Amino acid sequence: MKLNAICIIKNEADIILETLENALNFCDTIYVFDNGSTDGSWELIQQKAASDSRVVITAHTDEIYRNQFRNRVYNMFHQQYSPSDWWYILDADELLVEDPRPMLCKAMQRNKTQMRVWQAQFYFTDKDLAVYDQEDKSLNVSERRRYYRINWREPRFFRNSPSQNWPEEISGKVPPFCQSLYHPSPICRHYAERTPEQIKMRREIRLSNPYSFLHVKNKSDTDWLKQSKDCFYYQEGQKMKFPLMDRLTYYASQSRYWIIWRIKNVLSLKTVFLNKVTNNA
Repeated sequence: MKLNAICIIKNEADIILETLENALNFCDTIYVFDNGSTDGSWELIQQKAASDSRVVITAHTDEIYRNQFRNRVYNMFHQQYSPSDWWYILDADELLVEDPRPMLCKAMQRNKTQMRVWQAQFYFTDKDLAVYDQEDKSLNVSERRRYYRINWREPRFFRNSPSQNWPEEISGKVPPFCQSLYHPSPICRHYAERTPEQIKMRREIRLSNPYSFLHVKNKSDTDWLKQSKDCFYYQEGQKMKFPLMDRLTYYASQSRYWIIWRIKNVLSLKTVFLNKVTNNA
């Protein structure tokens, strides 16, 4: 079994090398798509690709970001791999806690085609802000940001199909032919909020995108500073905390979203039906 990653990058110079090094512990190849970085990320990627053949640059473009960039990369290379190989949707600001390959082997034994990750969201907190001016910024991001909460889950791994393209008009996290879910999930450390400057730039990029990031547009610009007392402190080598109440809260929120989604769909179908009746009258 081979495991290949698809990594879309946009201005992640402070963490991208740490991300790539973590993923190279278990990935055979990382296909990198640079989406017009201007902060030095592009130069770092070029240097890394020149020194490690497992990092392959697929594009450097300033197109407006779309999830379908991943589809494009997959379509460029999937014919080279077998049905026993897997893909990993690697965000440029995250590190897996463990090697996912043993879980993927079990998923394949059960004829599954998709696996999710639990995301441990690492936050910039009040305690980080209090010492930010004196912080040693030469340290890796993972050494500076320690406060987290596991509160999200999403698809990140899917099985290769040599004969099937991933249609570029589809924006899902995984291809439509990979819907058989393996329920156990590894934990991913997600460092989306690292410094006040990076958080501001990240938000501005997402707010200017007409196609994506609705979850960001629906939030206040004052939501980013978290309270350390509401988080857990990460110690490398120790088991991450994921209380039952946090799991129940997550599942309750997902049930709520599903119910709202179903109601909206029913109302939409009702509107279409009434419009047809009115037009035929």
